[in-house]
Amino acid sequence: MVQILDAALVEFSERGFAAARMDDIARRCGLSKGGLYAHFAGKEEVFEALLTRSLAPPDLGEMPVLGAGVRPMAQWVVDKLYDSLGRPGAVATLRLLVAESARVPHLIVLWKRNVVQPHLILLGDILRAHAVQEGVVPSVITQEPWLALSPVVHALLSQVVLGGANPQDLDHYRQGHVALLCELLDPASRILPQPVPQPPAK
Repeated sequence: MVQILDAALVEFSERGFAAARMDDIARRCGLSKGGLYAHFAGKEEVFEALLTRSLAPPDLGEMPVLGAGVRPMAQWVVDKLYDSLGRPGAVATLRLLVAESARVPHLIVLWKRNVVQPHLILLGDILRAHAVQEGVVPSVITQEPWLALSPVVHALLSQVVLGGANPQDLDHYRQGHVALLCELLDPASRILPQPVPQPPAK
């Protein structure tokens, strides 16, 4: 299955969804056409599986112990998001999604309903439980958990539009993201991200 989806990502990225053929995906991953159809009924199913695999939100298991404070929770959320969505395969799939979304809107709707929305519900439950445990007033982020994802989406889109991100820039994004979540989860815990060192003037 991994080989099929890796091959599909290359085919869709090189040819576009409309021009990509099941024959070419099968050939690229070393399967017969019949072997590929044993796994997927058509390229729409392949595309949907690719979205589900590469742009699946992170596993939210092994969360920090509730009551440990705001910073560990914020750091945990940020690390989960960047480790999951910052992978090269996720960036390549996001680029493909941006290019092809108008051609397969029904698949985007399915992906949002079956993958994204359940994750946001779970994240909201976790953040609300954290607020209760810490004794802080629930804030906008506990009611609108998609806000927790917005900075990493910005970072990913920057990579898609502008090319590879500088590691220093990504580290700065992560620091700012942690600081933002801390402030949203508990305004009294406000911290400022460390400035990115600038190269000496020539």
